[in-house]
Amino acid sequence: MLALAVSVSRAVPGNIIEFGTWNGASTRVLRDELWQAKIWDHRQRRKQIFACDSFEGLAENYEHLAKGTFATIVPKLRGVRIVKGFFENSLTPQLASEVGRISLAHLDADLYGSTVTALNWMTPMLQPGSVLLFDELVGEDPAEARALVEWQQSTGIRLAMLAFFGREPSGKGDMTDRRAIFQVVGEKTLRKAPPLFPIRLRRRLAATW
Repeated sequence: MLALAVSVSRAVPGNIIEFGTWNGASTRVLRDELWQAKIWDHRQRRKQIFACDSFEGLAENYEHLAKGTFATIVPKLRGVRIVKGFFENSLTPQLASEVGRISLAHLDADLYGSTVTALNWMTPMLQPGSVLLFDELVGEDPAEARALVEWQQSTGIRLAMLAFFGREPSGKGDMTDRRAIFQVVGEKTLRKAPPLFPIRLRRRLAATW
């Protein structure tokens, strides 16, 4: 899923940003996929990854998880710009200026308030083609879905759903969750990204270097 999102966003200029990093597992996948893309597609070499998280855990209870769940030390992520703090404090105009345009946003904040804050902050940085990946769009508590619907209604931004995945319950509930990948729809025509070798071949070649 993460690899697919990085691949789809290759044609879109701008940086990759993640909201909700925890121990950095998903961030490492994004970083490694981008690193491999940079080998074969020189346009990807301008892209950076920003990872935003308080690293203090959930700010409130979520489904069957208590406040503070997912608290962790800040992971060491070489080549990734770590942005520490709760979103209402860390997502500043200065950071927006540093990020610039967004190619891919991975939203994994679980909570409604955190997701709304992230969406509203990054709105001016989105463009036709920007890819939005929601980690828990639908579940026992569809917080991310509520945030997305309200945000779309308030901004008028149009999205096309590209993929919809099932996954285990993130909040330890009885209902399975759904991940989803969307792309911002607009009038601008994107310059097609050059084709890559099959992913298995790219990974085999990269492993020998």
